[in-house]
Amino acid sequence: MTPPDAIAFLAAGNDHLGAAHAYARDLDRALHYWREAIRLHEAEANLYDAAVARRNIALALAANGSPVDARQYAEAALRGFQTCGSGAAAEVQETLALISEIAKATTA
Repeated sequence: MTPPDAIAFLAAGNDHLGAAHAYARDLDRALHYWREAIRLHEAEANLYDAAVARRNIALALAANGSPVDARQYAEAALRGFQTCGSGAAAEVQETLALISEIAKATTA
């Protein structure tokens, strides 16, 4: 029922579906929806929300025992937030902390 040109709406819907499936511990479906959200956010040049989706994937992967993949998504999220300037300074710091936590878990 959503028009195909309603990219922002579709992206937000996929973000929410990813979160719902992650909460239900269905990681495969969560990843599917978040990756689609990233694709849609990037199609509309919304790098901030694409970075948020990448960080969500990193958090889910880290929680599910995939630290290598989690770190790759966290680093990609960090690059995305860094392109957003000073308005995303808090997100940069949070993502740096996430990368540090993932690194500690990998070496423990």
